[in-house]
Amino acid sequence: MRATVSLVLVSALWICAFFVQPGLARDLPLTLVALTSPVRPGGNASVTVQTDPRTQCMLLVHYKTRAAEANLALPKRADKAGRVSWTWRIAPNAVPGAWPVIVHCHDEFKGSVEQRRLDLSLTVG
Repeated sequence: MRATVSLVLVSALWICAFFVQPGLARDLPLTLVALTSPVRPGGNASVTVQTDPRTQCMLLVHYKTRAAEANLALPKRADKAGRVSWTWRIAPNAVPGAWPVIVHCHDEFKGSVEQRRLDLSLTVG
């Protein structure tokens, strides 16, 4: 009888510890720190964001040039302080205008995946 009660108690604690964790639910922080905009064609653009330490992030940039479209996908991991920075060169023949910049970060936390996205605009001109 004691072994059965102990087994049931241990099973219940295991279920609570791994499946029922309302106190651990969280939103992944993601805030803009800096964005160079406007940027001249041929110049360097940069963006810096703040998130949780060691979070994996991806920068997605899209703009047009006179010859084609430019698409960048640049992965990077946040440092120990939670900062992530990217710098890239805008093509010299970039078409002036406002172009989308997306920062997408995701992190695994206690078995769940937290994701956040920042939609920004980069002005070339």
